Amino acid sequence: MAESASDRAVPQDVLDELASASSPPVPQLSSSTTSDDEKRLCWVCLTSEEDEEEENDVPSDPAEWVQPCRCKGTAKWVHRSCLNRFIEEKRKVHFEDRVKCPQCNTRYIVKAPKMGFMYTFLDEIDVQVQRISPIIVGFMLAKAVYWCAVTHGAVTVMTVMGCDEGLGMLESTSPILLLLTLPAIPAALVMSKMVCWEDRLWLFMRNYYSKIPFMRHILPSFAPPDNSRAMEQLPPLFSHSCGERTLSGALLMPTIAALVGRVLFDSVENNLHRTLLGGFTFVAVKGILKIYLKQQRFLRSCRSVIMNYPKRPPFDSQQSE
Repeated sequence: MAESASDRAVPQDVLDELASASSPPVPQLSSSTTSDDEKRLCWVCLTSEEDEEEENDVPSDPAEWVQPCRCKGTAKWVHRSCLNRFIEEKRKVHFEDRVKCPQCNTRYIVKAPKMGFMYTFLDEIDVQVQRISPIIVGFMLAKAVYWCAVTHGAVTVMTVMGCDEGLGMLESTSPILLLLTLPAIPAALVMSKMVCWEDRLWLFMRNYYSKIPFMRHILPSFAPPDNSRAMEQLPPLFSHSCGERTLSGALLMPTIAALVGRVLFDSVENNLHRTLLGGFTFVAVKGILKIYLKQQRFLRSCRSVIMNYPKRPPFDSQQSE
């Protein structure tokens, strides 16, 4: 049997998909249902055939309607020009020729003329460039972050050990070892900042306050609130710091430790020991103040009471006053 012209225009994979799809039996529709299905409403521009007749008072070429998919009812109709715009927008986003119906997921059959080898070659290059552009951008961003981490690691070494000693150690170390270890320094600082030891200590002190005798005399502010219902309405036990605060605090930690070490432990000659002492002192003092602030916020939240809104006096009484 000879192949018809319409079959030659449709791609073979689409024909296979249509042949393999099992279509359910079509129920008998009444005349009212059939008339509703025959109403044409473009799902792209939401314009019906009646709207076009009302707007076009002057005789003109009517818009061309097509049924490009398996949708039923009014959703099966769409303007050919509207569908062309929809397909072009989809191709700009997904960079492929196979565009499907958003309702029934049927691939649109688009018959395009052959443009020759040069057009096919240039179009394929353009599509591939569009696809690999996000990968190139991600690689460049990762490269920039890596070299920023290397630079910050080198600056941290010179800050902690001193400029001369740190620079000498960097010059005497293998370059490959430096490229592997220096980026790990800011990563380790960020990971150490994410350990919320203050929250764990605050929770331990609050839970074991009544079991340790001397805690009442040393830390009276940790006494449980008088209101028993306040313990059922606890605020979140653990604080969740924002990423910007965690990142900035972690990256500034070596500089702060070096400054505190120079101010409080200037008598220590070794730069590394002085910086470590300054860092431990800063972390301990900051942790104590943070625990105190957290406990005071907890007590303030437990003792807070929501009041009724005061009733305003009548308008007549205000005028008499």
